[in-house]
Amino acid sequence: MLKRILIAATILGLFGTMTNLVYISPLPTLIAALLLPLVYVNKQYVPRPVFWLLLFTIFTVISTLLYHPESFLQFGFYRYDGNFFISYLPLLVLPFFSFNLDIKRILKYFLLFSTAVNIIVYIPYLFRPDLAFFGLFLSTNGAGGFFSLVTSLAFLFFLERRTYTNLLLLVINVLFLYSTYSRGSMLGLGLGIMCLLFFRMRKSYLISLLFVSMTVVQGLILFNTYPDYKKHIQNGPGNSIYENYDIFANQKFGSVSTKLNNVYIRIYETWPRAVDSFLHSPFVGTGFGSLNDVPFVYKDVIPFIVTTNKQEDKVYNDSHAHHSFLHFLGEQGIIGLLLFLTFWMSVYRYLQNNNYHPVTRDFLLISFFNLSIMSFTEHRITTPSNALPFVIVLGLYFVYVNYQKRQEAMIPAGDVQDPL
Repeated sequence: MLKRILIAATILGLFGTMTNLVYISPLPTLIAALLLPLVYVNKQYVPRPVFWLLLFTIFTVISTLLYHPESFLQFGFYRYDGNFFISYLPLLVLPFFSFNLDIKRILKYFLLFSTAVNIIVYIPYLFRPDLAFFGLFLSTNGAGGFFSLVTSLAFLFFLERRTYTNLLLLVINVLFLYSTYSRGSMLGLGLGIMCLLFFRMRKSYLISLLFVSMTVVQGLILFNTYPDYKKHIQNGPGNSIYENYDIFANQKFGSVSTKLNNVYIRIYETWPRAVDSFLHSPFVGTGFGSLNDVPFVYKDVIPFIVTTNKQEDKVYNDSHAHHSFLHFLGEQGIIGLLLFLTFWMSVYRYLQNNNYHPVTRDFLLISFFNLSIMSFTEHRITTPSNALPFVIVLGLYFVYVNYQKRQEAMIPAGDVQDPL
């Protein structure tokens, strides 16, 4: 019974990912949190992605307890700084279950429902084409990331069956994505599809080359902008030197466009801010949730090894590093980043080795590449509007694959013991 409740909550949560105005998508997170202690009792086997995710989660919990334990009692923490817990907790539970899911039908109904609802929401934007389309989200990045993933699903259904209905679904969702004006989301989708092509061609080295190239380019940018951050911008408003070099004033005085100003903010302020935290505490970072608590007040715990941010004013907002991997590096150091990347790559290997439903597997692969690419310009990899559709479908895919493997092994249903 509890297993069916979890599966039903997860499917409902998937349909709820189309909005963050109403909190439906975190439903599987809540159920998973309640079942978590029961699932791990006497557990002898833990799937590799779950094992590494569990280690990263424990490390994150410890980092939060050492930095600011009161965060766990604040709603804003789960909404912003700690949204990792909302996005990934279902994946600590779902992979232990097996169930006979019609996963293709679930995804097709999700695509149809999301498209139908957003057609209605889009109607007012037909009369204001100058406005960005937010859909049922609070930001264009949230909407852009969501439509980027949904568009990839529509693309795969069209590739599977080239019908007019599937073509129409694809065109409409491309329109939604374009109307968000979210450049990172469009780039993520395009490069994500390209990476899937490389994957199918068995040219994984091209995928590696893409990510290495992006890392090198951003490294060179930071090499040039970090000194300016230290000299003019560090610690934000209130610094008299900063006020004479205010990158945020560019938009105010009309010297650059809003989009270009956002680029300046990333390369001169948010990315270097994460690097600065990392350089002060390279192994474990300055504490989970510390990167937006400015101005920084560094205090050595172990000189030159472990430093924390002793800023007393703790805030919960979306003033993150705008780069997931730099964000992990700044708040949790090289240990935290390596733990997450090990988990992330174990998910990739799982998808490589389990092609039990091509459309679902390919959707997860595109989403994996897409989230990874978008996370070079935003903190998308933990944002629920972007991460939850991927995590929920991945969890359901684990459930589906477990059932298929059990059928292949011809194990009687009564011989398989689910956690509940």
